[in-house]
Amino acid sequence: MIARFVIAWLLWAAMPDAAAGQDAAGLAGEWVGAWGRAADTLAVTMRFAERDGAWSGSFDAPRLRVEEIPFTSVRYEPPRVTIEMEGDRTTLSFEGRLQENTLAGILREEGDTGWFSATRATGAAPALPEADVRFANAGVELAGTLVLPSGPGPHPAVVFLHGSGAEGRWASRFLARRFAERGFAGLIWDKRGVGESKGDWNEAGFDDLAADAAAAIAFLRARPEIDSRRVGIHGHSQGGTIAPMVAVRAEADFVIASAAAGVPMADSEIYSLENFIGVQTLSEAEAKIAREYVRALVDVAYRGAPRESLDAAAARARGHAWFFEPPALDDSYWRFSPRIADFDPLAWWRQIRVPVLLVYGSADGRVPVEPSRAAIVGAIQEAGGIVEARVFDGADHTFRVRREGDVWPRTVEEYPDAILDWLRAH
Repeated sequence: MIARFVIAWLLWAAMPDAAAGQDAAGLAGEWVGAWGRAADTLAVTMRFAERDGAWSGSFDAPRLRVEEIPFTSVRYEPPRVTIEMEGDRTTLSFEGRLQENTLAGILREEGDTGWFSATRATGAAPALPEADVRFANAGVELAGTLVLPSGPGPHPAVVFLHGSGAEGRWASRFLARRFAERGFAGLIWDKRGVGESKGDWNEAGFDDLAADAAAAIAFLRARPEIDSRRVGIHGHSQGGTIAPMVAVRAEADFVIASAAAGVPMADSEIYSLENFIGVQTLSEAEAKIAREYVRALVDVAYRGAPRESLDAAAARARGHAWFFEPPALDDSYWRFSPRIADFDPLAWWRQIRVPVLLVYGSADGRVPVEPSRAAIVGAIQEAGGIVEARVFDGADHTFRVRREGDVWPRTVEEYPDAILDWLRAH
């Protein structure tokens, strides 16, 4: 792997700065290659386009189960190419050069250095049919993409619900295409206030988000390509948590809920934050301070406790390596949390009569797996519903695992085939 890094670096360094000899297409188009760090290599496909002088780009990585994930910024000053992608915690940057049909250079993340190399793609596999669509909920226009199977309809369909944060249609594209390959249409869409959708998710609660999803289901049922008697939902994380509310309101025909919280929202938030700062790895004394801080933050956000209690806990915690500052006073966290604090997922699950598949990873650090699984299964069965639960051993919140030597995680082997097999059976 060291030799491959050296070759990539020499190739990048040896490319001339002049634009002479560049391929006529320049950077635009599809590039197939890999990213490498340490002893790990990630196969990727990158795409770039220019519009009105501004460049944009995205990438696919089957191992990560992602397609068309957008780069934050792309700059092309022939032959130099500079790319950045901001993640939740780190920024991945690329510095490379393009010569004829080769794009290569150096990548950096958190001070670590690696390489990337790609060649221009020739030919393309037949694409699945897609249609850009618009629908509305209470005057809020929402935009998305309908991914269709290649055969004739009408098709059964799945509406993909969003996770937390500013999630666009790209987040569910990989699964939507796998579903379409198995005969299920998929509606992926931009959460309100994201991409081409109007509105503002920062000012929405679960009621608003569930109403948006119900509007998506009603929209699909009116389409001639869709079998209106077989329209269900797939939700992950926040989407899985509100899935029963959506299913009841829209009378969905089946429900797939992955990483769905089955405990009070404040308890789930405490679990997530404690894992975020690694409470389990701290000494007993430090863990006590950390837990007090997390509970003070959640008590203020979800239960309306006085801000002074959080300030006092933060003063005791500040200076420890694990400490993070509370969100700013004007952050939407303080408005969103009380809106969802009283949400009772089990009250909604008790109303579900259609087939349900619950999916979890045993190493989920965001949602308490066993308490959630047991509570939801119990609620559904108590009401006479049909439920199957699947827990993937060692998988995280996104159903990925890391093997020794991995820089990038990889999707657990049986996922998403387990979901697709369940869909076909029900």
